[in-house]
Amino acid sequence: MKVTFINYYYDKDTSIDEYFNKYPTIHGWAKALSDLGVQVTVYHRFKQDYFFKEDGIEYFLVNDGKRYDLKWYQNPVSFHSKISGENHNIIHVNSFMYSYQAYILKSKNPSAKIVIQHHAEKPGRKIKRTFLKHLSSSFDGFIFSSQEIYDDWIKTKSIAIGKKFSGIMEGSSDFTFRNRNEMRLKTGVSGKPVLLWVGRLNENKDPLTVLSGFSKILQNFPKAKLYMIYSEDKLKQQVSSFIHRNSLLVDAVKLLGFISHDEISDYYNSADYFVLGSHYEGSGYSLVEAMSCGVIPIVTSIPSFRMMTNNGQLGRLWNCDNADSFAQNAGIILNKSIEIESKKTLDYFTENLSYPAIALRAKNFYESLIED
Repeated sequence: MKVTFINYYYDKDTSIDEYFNKYPTIHGWAKALSDLGVQVTVYHRFKQDYFFKEDGIEYFLVNDGKRYDLKWYQNPVSFHSKISGENHNIIHVNSFMYSYQAYILKSKNPSAKIVIQHHAEKPGRKIKRTFLKHLSSSFDGFIFSSQEIYDDWIKTKSIAIGKKFSGIMEGSSDFTFRNRNEMRLKTGVSGKPVLLWVGRLNENKDPLTVLSGFSKILQNFPKAKLYMIYSEDKLKQQVSSFIHRNSLLVDAVKLLGFISHDEISDYYNSADYFVLGSHYEGSGYSLVEAMSCGVIPIVTSIPSFRMMTNNGQLGRLWNCDNADSFAQNAGIILNKSIEIESKKTLDYFTENLSYPAIALRAKNFYESLIED
């Protein structure tokens, strides 16, 4: 079976040498499938032409003369001509944003099965939904991170019904579990217990609700510490003001700011619990990274997080925008054995959310499309 991954978007500031660090999920999926005996090729629009082979996977970076942020209506003719010269069993297109381009690609490769994978995008307005539903009627299968998100797209009539669907996490993590005491000596993290936030400081992630709930947690767990790692800092001023208005939070919350990907696993492995207040996620990369290190989730009850926590069987789920719900559910899990809950989290990650696990699910899905 030959699977070809198609990526229409690229970061204009990324160099060739930085490619694998910038797009670890692309190689993670590809390598895991290759390890299962699948022939994998990756085509990626880029600012320059380049070819390399990594772990048996061929990568074609193609400069088609168009902007990095290809518009939904643009036809990347030269990019498609590179792809269409080969025989493909499966063409896996990342993001519904490029449904028009995938529609064109299908017309040039009619024998290939076209799969579109959802990456956090939301259904558009009515006209856009109608157009997308028309385009998607030519595709053969859809991948969403959870059944609930897929069902929402069906209910809003955003994609064609009657197509095959598979619920597969959009990415995973290569981080591994390491000794907590050793990592805390390295990072300087302390607290009983240690809670970790990794996410943007914006309205969707809702740091203020988390901080409000954490102040309530401190009443019963006065030695607890919350460390916050973030890149986007839109709400940093509000977060800082909130902390300094609450005497309990001043010494208990540490704003770490940006931590590079090479170092961030040390912080995951210094934590006991992972917290986030997201109102919406396509999946949750920081959560899957935390789980790969055995960090117990205390996250909002949204579709992707329900899927990733086995519907709340791991850690605790709480209601969005509800500090009391966060504090109450955190109190329940904080009173359980960290060792037992951490092992449950790590085992579930390995069996369901790791690259080998999602590659096997993807392989089975691809094969079912070919058999049809």
